[in-house]
Amino acid sequence: MSFVKDKLVKVLLVMAVLVGIFGCAEDAGRVEAAASHELNYFKYETFTHEGRSWLRLELGIKGGSAEYSTKVKELTPKQLHVILQDTSRGKVKSDISLDRKIAKYLTLRDNGDNSLDVMISLNKPVADQAYKIYFAEPERHGKKPYRMVIEIAEDKLADEYELEQPKESESFENLAGHRIVLDPGHGGSDSGARGHNGLLEKTATLAISQNVASILRSSGAIVTMTRDTDVDVYGPLASDRDELQARVDVGNANPANEIFVSIHCDAFTSPTAHGTSAFYYQSSYRGRLLAEAIHQAIVEETGLASRGARTARFYVIKNSAMPATLIETAFISNYQEEALLGDPDFQHKIAVAICRGISQYFKMR
Repeated sequence: MSFVKDKLVKVLLVMAVLVGIFGCAEDAGRVEAAASHELNYFKYETFTHEGRSWLRLELGIKGGSAEYSTKVKELTPKQLHVILQDTSRGKVKSDISLDRKIAKYLTLRDNGDNSLDVMISLNKPVADQAYKIYFAEPERHGKKPYRMVIEIAEDKLADEYELEQPKESESFENLAGHRIVLDPGHGGSDSGARGHNGLLEKTATLAISQNVASILRSSGAIVTMTRDTDVDVYGPLASDRDELQARVDVGNANPANEIFVSIHCDAFTSPTAHGTSAFYYQSSYRGRLLAEAIHQAIVEETGLASRGARTARFYVIKNSAMPATLIETAFISNYQEEALLGDPDFQHKIAVAICRGISQYFKMR
């Protein structure tokens, strides 16, 4: 019996070793299935041709011409995406600052399917730019490898330009007479978080809040703002508690005020963190309804990733005498979302979403 057991153990050990070997071989096969093309060079310059300013980006590609497509997302009209198929980033940096004359920065992101997203953040909407993409042969004297060249003009010629359509006015019928408190996060001596390209949280939150206030007022709502300029609410260099209490006091000063909406931008140490979220105080049932309504509207209206509506103990939502929510609109520490937060079109778009959520909340009462 002992002999049989020993044999069985040995057989099982052999099988385990074989499984491990074949498993490793399979993994190795997966590793070997790398992209056929790899970036190996980057250079950019601005130049003038026939009185027109251009930006030239050069991306060296090992392995010859790669198939590519271009894309401009509705929510990010100032970002040109060039999607390279069967291509990896190689040793080229993933985030590259440009001279800001025509474009602000370039990011390279592996999509996980052996494609590479080359994203160029422009000063103007892509629709207002002229650009061309081509491949260039190696230049031995200039020490340039085979490369993809992207050239972008500062603007379009008169016969190429398309007039931007004006925004349609937005209003919501069921908001007339409702009293709403808006709290643009930070301000004055407190800049809040800072994006990689210099956008300040206090600037983005005020711009979005002013859009929200304008839409609410055009819908007949009575709006109180804790601040409507770049100032401290309590006073310069106040303690966090004094500043936050001053914001709560603005809302609580009038018992007729019905909801308190604090607008912020999220931030994290990693630039990959992204999405939108909303918070409410745990014991506030109506605060939850408000947070969920606004959060759902933002996700549906903007397409931002949902990080959920959940509880928190933030001072302003805990101490407000009315249903309250704190909205983290998007991550200012994320390159793409920072660009959105600083874009007037997106500021208006997310403001419409916030107002739509507020409207939905009052419909539930």
